[in-house]
Amino acid sequence: MRKINLPILIIVLVIALALVQLFITNRLSTAGGSIKEMEIQASRLEDKNEQLRQDVNRFGSLRRISQEAEKAGFVANSQLFYLTPEIPVAMNY
Repeated sequence: MRKINLPILIIVLVIALALVQLFITNRLSTAGGSIKEMEIQASRLEDKNEQLRQDVNRFGSLRRISQEAEKAGFVANSQLFYLTPEIPVAMNY
């Protein structure tokens, strides 16, 4: 049986561990770049979302709707007319 030389085994193990560490470091640095790009994209989307909220608030205000209705020719109703049914809508049993 062949005897394993301990110093050679330690050197091979250290080299193998160094290569594993290099591989893991490379993967983490690549993932870090992807995370940074995603953070930038998330920030842009948050800014766009805030802009859209402001647009909704601006266009959905009652004053704005009233102005747009006047531009379209709508007028405020001065007379109200109520319809009352001659027979009850729902019958009691």
